Amino acid sequence: MSGPGKDYLTVFVPVYNGEKYLRSCIDAVLEQELPEGFELELLIIDSGSTDTSVEIVRSYGEKLTFLQIPNSEFGHGKTRQYAATIAKGTFVVYLTQDATPADRYWLRHMVEPFFVTPSVGCVFGRQIPRPFAVPIIKREIIGVFGQFGEADQIVLQRRGSLAPGKFENNGNGFFSDVNSAIRKDLNAKIPFRDLKYAEDQALAEDMLSQGYLKAYAPQGAVLHSNEYTVSEYKKRMFDEYCGLYASVGYDASPSRRALVYGWIKPTLHDIGFTLRDRQYTPYVKLKYSLLSVGYNIAKLQGMHLARKYRGDIDSHTKLSLEQSRKVK
Repeated sequence: MSGPGKDYLTVFVPVYNGEKYLRSCIDAVLEQELPEGFELELLIIDSGSTDTSVEIVRSYGEKLTFLQIPNSEFGHGKTRQYAATIAKGTFVVYLTQDATPADRYWLRHMVEPFFVTPSVGCVFGRQIPRPFAVPIIKREIIGVFGQFGEADQIVLQRRGSLAPGKFENNGNGFFSDVNSAIRKDLNAKIPFRDLKYAEDQALAEDMLSQGYLKAYAPQGAVLHSNEYTVSEYKKRMFDEYCGLYASVGYDASPSRRALVYGWIKPTLHDIGFTLRDRQYTPYVKLKYSLLSVGYNIAKLQGMHLARKYRGDIDSHTKLSLEQSRKVK
């Protein structure tokens, strides 16, 4: 129980067949050094896991709060919104089951921007790719988070000018629920939209459009990189670009020429990146160099199919990684 004057920080992790990294994720959260005056609530909702995820979570007993829902009831926006509604915390911090906090101070850094100014409505932290992540994913993660600022800074992003009426800034759309945080007192006003995908981008868009700041907290870092086969990556790109269109209206599709030739340059970049990366073994370097062609073609095909079929429900079911993982 919380003592007098204590408040909670809630960490929410949605779980579905996440046994590979789930225990390391939970252990890292429970080992966090909390800000003075706060206690931890770790909230986990499982949506029908068929692996050992449920057993792993239950092994922690009263150290966490565990709920289960049918797989059919899960939604990326809907379930995260439900978690925010029932959370005890002043702030709700979101992780995915395959994201592991990098150190014991991750949680402190994730909520620190909220104490800089009450105008901060949401925070996202840095992602560090796992050592043997596929090059196209590893290089993308390093590049995306490297553009936001130095690793020891808090970066505030806004839509409108800080000097009212001066100009609009539409370039600060990135947000990721792999590692993020919100203020609960804003949640009723700006909830997660009930979207199948890219609910995080939509939330950031809504926060910015209503005048709140979005913060990047690079010291709130997690180890995370998705592990996809070439065919899964194609479906993942389909989901991502369908989601970006539905959430923020982002419309991207490669030209016919790019579909034929657009894979060549990024593949060469990936091969060069792979050969320079000292975390890869010689065997992994050879393997990933060969697979880079497939991953880059898959990305272009996924983007193309997202634009072509995003309004076709039947095709979406066949082409979507998210839908293919649903319990039938």
